[in-house]
Amino acid sequence: MRWTSDPGHPPVRWSVFTRLAIGMAVLGLAVGAVFPVFAVLLGVPAQYATTAVFRAACLAAGLVLGGANWLLARSVIGTRLRLLAGRIGEVAQTVGDPVTSAQGPGRPAADLALPVDSADDLGSAARAFNALLVALDRERRFRSVVHATNDVLALLTPEGRVAFVSDSTSAVLGWTRAELLEMHAGDLLFAEDAHLFTTSGAPITHDGQPSQVFLVRVRHRDGGWRHLEVSSSDRRDDPDIGGLLLTARDVTERLELQSRLAHQATHDALTGLPNRAAVLARGEELLTDPATPCRLAVLLMDLDRFKEVNDTLGHSYGDRLLAQVGPRLRPLVREVDMVARLGGDEFAVLLPDVTVAEARAAAERLHAALGTPFLVDGLSLDVDVSIGVAVCGEGGADVGTLLRQADIAMYAAKESHDGVAVYDPLSDGNDRSRLVLLSELRRGLADGELVVHYQPKVALGSGQVVGVEALVRWQHPVRGLLAPVDFLPAVERTALIEPVTDAVLDLALAQVRAWWAAGFRVPVAVNLSARSLARPDLLGRVLQRLQAHGVPADLLRLEITESALLAEPTRAREVLRSLHAAGVRLSIDDFGTGYSSMGHLKHLPVDELKVDRSYVAEMVTSAEDAALVRSVVDLGHELGMTVVAEGVEDAATAAALADLRCDVGQGWLFGRPGPAVDVTAVLRAGAAAR
Repeated sequence: MRWTSDPGHPPVRWSVFTRLAIGMAVLGLAVGAVFPVFAVLLGVPAQYATTAVFRAACLAAGLVLGGANWLLARSVIGTRLRLLAGRIGEVAQTVGDPVTSAQGPGRPAADLALPVDSADDLGSAARAFNALLVALDRERRFRSVVHATNDVLALLTPEGRVAFVSDSTSAVLGWTRAELLEMHAGDLLFAEDAHLFTTSGAPITHDGQPSQVFLVRVRHRDGGWRHLEVSSSDRRDDPDIGGLLLTARDVTERLELQSRLAHQATHDALTGLPNRAAVLARGEELLTDPATPCRLAVLLMDLDRFKEVNDTLGHSYGDRLLAQVGPRLRPLVREVDMVARLGGDEFAVLLPDVTVAEARAAAERLHAALGTPFLVDGLSLDVDVSIGVAVCGEGGADVGTLLRQADIAMYAAKESHDGVAVYDPLSDGNDRSRLVLLSELRRGLADGELVVHYQPKVALGSGQVVGVEALVRWQHPVRGLLAPVDFLPAVERTALIEPVTDAVLDLALAQVRAWWAAGFRVPVAVNLSARSLARPDLLGRVLQRLQAHGVPADLLRLEITESALLAEPTRAREVLRSLHAAGVRLSIDDFGTGYSSMGHLKHLPVDELKVDRSYVAEMVTSAEDAALVRSVVDLGHELGMTVVAEGVEDAATAAALADLRCDVGQGWLFGRPGPAVDVTAVLRAGAAAR
């Protein structure tokens, strides 16, 4: 049998067991030849020990003994050696294909271990083999971990070619191990990442920085690109590694999520336009760029009649209208300009490097474009727009200041009904605080800063609460709680009075509903301005809110001043008749101060007169005031109306009013305006007293 030992030695012709058999035969013959001599020494008669037959028998016995020893050795030692050879073959096959063994389940070391049942050389060989199995099992588990990890592990040669790559590459990049081996890593990288390799193809490393982390784009097998975060370790001087060790993690989804979140943080979800944060960031970038002069213009625009669309048709129509604003404005501005939505129906445009005249001309174009009706579901919707323009002057300004100035100019455009107004610092003296207040109130409306206090209205005969008047307050974030006198006079002259009125209606009706649910049927009175009374959409807005809050129409009373009635008497009569027909109660507030409304009174569908506090306060000491109050009470009763006296602050005045058969009193004597919880306590106390 021919076999080879070490490469440097010549081949051996005879196997171990062949040589052992020959040796055993020679040993047996030697023993057989010598045994007759030992037989004579042991006392066997010479005539027997020296015979040819005895000698042949001894030689045969020696051969048989040698053959038996050979068979025994072959059986015992050969079996152990064959087992050892078989196990070594299995281990060699496993080591020869480490990836397959790492992917497959593999036989545990205990199954391949050899039995150690002796302390001889064979037992030592078995123990050494078992120790080798344990070491190989640890290595196999390590290989399994390497190939099972989600990260890509790779080894590059000093020339940049792939010498080893883990199986996770297939899941991340689609390539198989066989396809990647010997491929140059530069062939997989995005063109802009080619700077990571020298012109010869070797990876670039930095002296003193054996480990580096960088982000690259790697080509997927399907032709796409994946973003990998790669950590490299220079092990070219390591004799066991001799290359660049890379660990890569797929961060494509993470980067895409970050990109989406960044876009959401700077863009409006409804229109897709940049939002307020983007405007502030872009504005600061333009204003702080030393290469550009401070000629940034900010256009702030508000859709004046947009609320009518929401109230009449619903918010879905309003949203679709808003979504058309950006596409209508973008073609009219330059690529460098930014069109943004700040919130609600408010939009802004940033125009870098323009003069005041150019900014105004752009605003006029945008105003004309927005004046064209919007088509939503076959309906042609018209909205008015007011645009304020502010341009950074030579003295410089921050973007927040420009937005505030544009806001002030926008309200100036609303008041003048010109559509477009440029901020004028010379006219920003006396009106500045008022315009700033209006701008702050507009923000306050969006942030829910308006609150409502309630003042009881008490029947003078029984002392029972028969209603409340809703009085708006502004919880200013800096100045605290503001009374109506601090902001309503300025608001009533602008279109801002409409959202304020709507907010008060919503708050008051929600509270009426809460009282009703608690067992108290309390009518609430809300004041209307002359501007609101002239609005054609007033009836729809009121009925919509009554329905939304589930409040019967007779629990809402709208109070209109004499001055409001006198402004447009014909229009006022039409609106009031529509409201009255819908079941809403109506009242004339501050009666006696208009002087000219007396002749119109009989034509108005009102059921309550409120005597102005200026007459009630002095009626106990002034005969003239007492006579005037008596006349109003009598007039109201003759027309079938309830009469309410305002400003009742003492018991004497209340008694005098009762003597005049005045129906209801309202004033500090019965309760100051306060939060709903205070009125609720009064209602509970009244219910308990009954």
